[in-house]
Formats: sequence, structure tokens, C-alpha cells
Amino acid sequence: MDLTLDFISQVQEKAHYLDDNKKRLILEIIDNFLPEEYDEDELTDKDLHFITLAEQEYANGETISHDKRNWK
Repeated sequence: MDLTLDFISQVQEKAHYLDDNKKRLILEIIDNFLPEEYDEDELTDKDLHFITLAEQEYANGETISHDKRNWK
């Protein structure tokens, strides 16, 4: 199985156990692994969908900054 699809599948299976704040935090962490500029030709439609969703949530202030997160 494609590792990306397996990863997405595992996240989908476990996501319903998380509250919205934890889901946002996970998206923010994933965003930090993406390069500032990425080649959209290398991304799948699913990749682009989730990147767009994360960007919209960030623009709407639906994420928490790293300084406000209690990492303990």
C-alpha cells in the first residue's frame, strides 16, 4: 500500500477520538514540515485539499500558535 494513503487512512481512523483543538494542532505540526514553496505538480488532489483546508483554518484564526501551546 502507498505510504501516504496508509498514513491518511490511519489518521482518519483515529481523528474522531481527538477534540478540535488537537486536530488543529496536528495540522499545524504537519504544516511546519511543508516547505515554504512546494511544487503543486508533485502533490495529489488529496494533498492539495488538505493543504487548502489547513490554510483556510489558519486564515480564520482556527489554529493555535506554538507560543500559546503548553508543550509539557
